Amino acid sequence: DSNRLIEEFMLLANMSVAARITASFPEAALLRRHPPPLSRRLDEVCEQLRHAGIDINPTSSGDIQQSLNSIADPGLRFTIESMLTAPMQRAVYFSTHSIKDTSGFSHYALHVPLYTHFTSPIRRYADIIVHRTLEASLAVDGYHLTSPHHHPLLPPRYSQYFPSTPASGSLTGDRAEASEMLIPKPDQISAIAHRCNLRKDAAKKAQDESSKLFLVKYLESAVSKTGLPGVLTSAIVTKVKQNGFVVTLPMFGIESIIYMDRMADVKGQVHTTDGREWKLDMWSVDPAKLTLVWNALTPVSNSDNEDELTRMVSALVIDSDGQRNTRRACQTDSERYMLELRVFDRVTVCVQPLAQPPSLSVRLAMPRLD
Repeated sequence: DSNRLIEEFMLLANMSVAARITASFPEAALLRRHPPPLSRRLDEVCEQLRHAGIDINPTSSGDIQQSLNSIADPGLRFTIESMLTAPMQRAVYFSTHSIKDTSGFSHYALHVPLYTHFTSPIRRYADIIVHRTLEASLAVDGYHLTSPHHHPLLPPRYSQYFPSTPASGSLTGDRAEASEMLIPKPDQISAIAHRCNLRKDAAKKAQDESSKLFLVKYLESAVSKTGLPGVLTSAIVTKVKQNGFVVTLPMFGIESIIYMDRMADVKGQVHTTDGREWKLDMWSVDPAKLTLVWNALTPVSNSDNEDELTRMVSALVIDSDGQRNTRRACQTDSERYMLELRVFDRVTVCVQPLAQPPSLSVRLAMPRLD
């Protein structure tokens, strides 16, 4: 609760400062905007969810969040959030000089008309520019803006806490002089915004790659202690394709595509959870489902010892119950099995860490662990 309280005040501070600097310097404010999602792609995702019995209201970001709040299953919610993220566009820094229509200043995700980054000048250069612009605003307009600079997000009337005098310690009260000393030229702010966007995208990519690397190292450590080829975990189907299907792995926060031509090993087998040899016999795809037909054969034992015929299969499982080693009796029957996969069906996958380059191989495991 305390963390959320701090976040709320940080958002309010960023919104208030954005309003203030835009009111003082409408042609030279560095703001942050978030364009609406790509409407056609968002409608396609919502229609796909609707067919699966999940109703998402895409009218606004607040409506989407309310729809997500009604989903109790954390794994399913993570999967739907991942699907809804795809149509979203990136938030970007911009100069008010570069966009003439102020409706383009808004931040879709936060559902506010004006936003900037002000609260973290120790780690973001954009915040330093915003601090300097705010200092110039306080120098020339005082603590409280009056008409014609009044802005809807700023305090609407005078208060003893917001005197209409220049801020104490201001270098100057002259608008042109303050702008010259503290604020870059409008075209320079556009260049700064572009540079900040490039560096933020690079930082996000580095963060994602770092998380992926540490996940690989974590799974390497886990499987090295067991001698098993990988980790079993639950996955949720999010899309059926002509050449495979897409899954999310809620426990690891990743998405992967399982291609049909890479599902099995060189022997045509997939990872087994019950000791039988599961071989893919045939498969078919239609818009709603993927049908896989399997032949399951019991491995032949060369032993005459009856106890050895009851073999045990070991597995390392990581799911919502934590990490555990399991041992299951090897099934002794052969069968032909048809698996139909639709969106939001759960499957068991084997996640195998690869060393060079550090990456993860995600393959279907048969049969599914309940």
